[in-house]
Formats: sequence, C-alpha cells, structure tokens
Amino acid sequence: MPARLITTTLVCAVALAAVTTPARTASATAASAAARWSGCTVSSCSFYFTSTTTAAMKRAADRADWLSGPTTDIICARVPNRLVALGCSIALLYPYNRARNRLNEAYALGGCFGVKAQLGFTVPVRFVAVPPGSSYCR
Repeated sequence: MPARLITTTLVCAVALAAVTTPARTASATAASAAARWSGCTVSSCSFYFTSTTTAAMKRAADRADWLSGPTTDIICARVPNRLVALGCSIALLYPYNRARNRLNEAYALGGCFGVKAQLGFTVPVRFVAVPPGSSYCR
C-alpha cells in the first residue's frame, strides 16, 4: 500500500475520532489555553488562536525554519483536544505548506489562525486564517 494512502487513511481515522468526541479534554495545559474552542458538531471541531498567539506562533515557526517536529509543537500541541491535535500533527507531515500559508495570512491580516477537523471527502484537518473582525478572532 503506498505511503500516501496509508497516511490519508490514518488522517481520516483520526479526524473521524476527533469529530465524534466533541468534549474538550480536561488535559488542556497552559500552552494550549491560548486556543479557543469554538465547539464541535456531528461532523467538525474547530479551534482558534488569539491574534497575539497567532503572531507568536508565526515567529516561532519561522525561527524553527518550519521543520516538522518543532512546528508540530508550536501549532498542534496548543490544540486542547488530543485527537484534533494528533490529526493536526499528521496533516503537517504532508508535503504542502497549507499551515504555513494560513498562519502567514492570519499574521499579515492581524487576525487569528485556526485548526479545523471535519468529516467528509475533503482534507480532514484544515488550517484557516480568520480576519480580526470575525467573532472567532479575539
């Protein structure tokens, strides 16, 4: 089985588990407290970071040259839901720069960076940039 297919299957399984476990985990540490949980529905969970945390994450990821391990610690370890954090970590292993592009976009806007997990035939974990006027960005 090709590695990409295995990875895609694993990401889908993690996303499915994440969205079917809507409760926020009690293990949120001080580092993850910066992520604001916007809630979970039957098919998705979303977490947003403040604009201050977004800026700090961008600077830290730039200093780490966006290497997979440090970037996972900078972004995904702050997500309070362990399953969504795991899906986020797996999504950062893909050879694309979606997380980097969305984090840079959020930083340039002065807005907020978000991590969304969802069911469906799309990418199970997405990274989003939210403008500063949005209700998700505080």
